[in-house]
Amino acid sequence: MAKATRSQLLLVMGLLTIALMAPPLVLGMSGQFGLASVFVYGGIIGISAIFYDLRLALILSVVAGVAGTICTLVNPYPLAGAAFFGILTGACALTSRRGIHSPVLMVPIFASFLLVAPPAVPPLSAIPAGCVAGAVLALGGLWGTAITRVLLGHRLPSVDRKKLGPRAATAYGVIMGVILGVAAWAVLSYAKFHEGAWLLLTLVILLQPSPHDTFAKSLQRMAGTLAGALIAFILILVNVEETFALVIGGFLIFGALALRYVLKRPYWEYVTVLTPAVILLSATGADRMRVAEDRVAFTLIATAVALLVALGVKAFLVRRAPSTEST
Repeated sequence: MAKATRSQLLLVMGLLTIALMAPPLVLGMSGQFGLASVFVYGGIIGISAIFYDLRLALILSVVAGVAGTICTLVNPYPLAGAAFFGILTGACALTSRRGIHSPVLMVPIFASFLLVAPPAVPPLSAIPAGCVAGAVLALGGLWGTAITRVLLGHRLPSVDRKKLGPRAATAYGVIMGVILGVAAWAVLSYAKFHEGAWLLLTLVILLQPSPHDTFAKSLQRMAGTLAGALIAFILILVNVEETFALVIGGFLIFGALALRYVLKRPYWEYVTVLTPAVILLSATGADRMRVAEDRVAFTLIATAVALLVALGVKAFLVRRAPSTEST
């Protein structure tokens, strides 16, 4: 089968975005905006994973659903939430040994929203609502996997896998588990509102296996977030209605996916487009301005933490490096 051209991939990506956003639009129009966002989160997990492997996408969709349900149940308990989220993130980071940590870490990235602020599902109480949210997250992943497979078939863009050795993967997993566990405890204790999840997901994204990659991604993430927040502020001032905001968010997600997987543009450009999309999909009405402001604030905090960790790891590696004698 001939390889798809860039134009064909962009067309398919547009169809993919339309298909991805159809169920959330139905949920939004029925008043379940929280579940609409959760479905999109699951869809992004499935779409990201299938570029690596179909089986991986199916597994991660189910794992995300289970993890999301547990996250909602431990939300009232900071220590339990911190322990679970730390273990979840650390275990996902260990998959760096196989070079699949980028899609696998999407699970804690989006599960963080359910951990910090489980979506309300009227008229259900907290525990049934959490189970429903986890199921919707899994269904979103399976839906994203299915529509990507149907639309792209075997013409999926290839993604390079960067595998780590056993010791490096273990160190990466331990560092991620400890830092995200502590961060989850802090958020659940002092910032238990939706925007607190930005601290967790940004740390997961920025803490890369190597200090150099952490530095580079942190700077690009910060630049993209600031630029994207400016776009979001403009859209918020227009005060678009909730259902229309879902539509705009869908278009922006298409742009982000196209930049990331088809056009292969720099990471900061992807973040610039994704930032207003997630803000529009994560909040309604007057809350959007607060969400945008908090996303910027927590991104800056997470960036500072990631850079400090990278400096610490680099200093440790330099100290352990064998000294060389001059001749």
